[in-house]
Amino acid sequence: MADRTFTDEELVAYLDGEDAHAPVAEIRAALQEDAALRQRLDALEIDKQAITDGFAALLAQDRPAPVLPEPAVSRGHSSASLALVASLALAVGLGAGVYLNRAAQPGWLEYVAAYQALYSTQTLSHIQQDEAAQQVELDRVAAAIGKMLTPAELDMLPGAEYKRAQVLSFNGKPLIQLTFLTEDGDPLALCIIRSSKGRGAQPELSQMEGMSAAVWGRDGYEYLLIGGQNDTQIARYAEVFSEAEI
Repeated sequence: MADRTFTDEELVAYLDGEDAHAPVAEIRAALQEDAALRQRLDALEIDKQAITDGFAALLAQDRPAPVLPEPAVSRGHSSASLALVASLALAVGLGAGVYLNRAAQPGWLEYVAAYQALYSTQTLSHIQQDEAAQQVELDRVAAAIGKMLTPAELDMLPGAEYKRAQVLSFNGKPLIQLTFLTEDGDPLALCIIRSSKGRGAQPELSQMEGMSAAVWGRDGYEYLLIGGQNDTQIARYAEVFSEAEI
């Protein structure tokens, strides 16, 4: 069975033991002869302890002194931030069934930033894929978003290693996430979504969820590069990607 048959959502459900949402028998059969599928599963197996620790850290900052029961929306991080984390956890098979009410729907940038805030060095450091396996992943995300990419195009950041690609979703639109790990251990993500907003091609720097970020647009796509706290590094990397017209 061809590796491209399975979506990220099906493989994450398989990893989480959610048999009702994954073609378990087909995946197990394919694993007997498909090394690329095994590599995809390894790449999708996010460090769940790091994710759990990230949730705990965010909630600890949001929780008031333990005098009264914790309110549904507390100070510190915005209510949108907590909603983003819960919603994105659902998207990757974590925290199913958890919903937080919010008055306004945050945009895709806020969702990605909240998700990226949960990443640690350990989330990505174990991922090792050869170029062929990387290309399989990139072909899959290309089919989702209509943008062809190669490992060589992504492996050009000085001091950062390309790790993996995966397909997420925002409001029913495919959103691809390309992850990197710097020599200092900072996890970075380049996220791309189709958009007609007409954002400028020059990267705009900002801070999101305490991390350095750069946003730009080109040819019907919006881009967000986010991670770490080194503004100079993010600015340099964003310039590399924007000039290369990734």
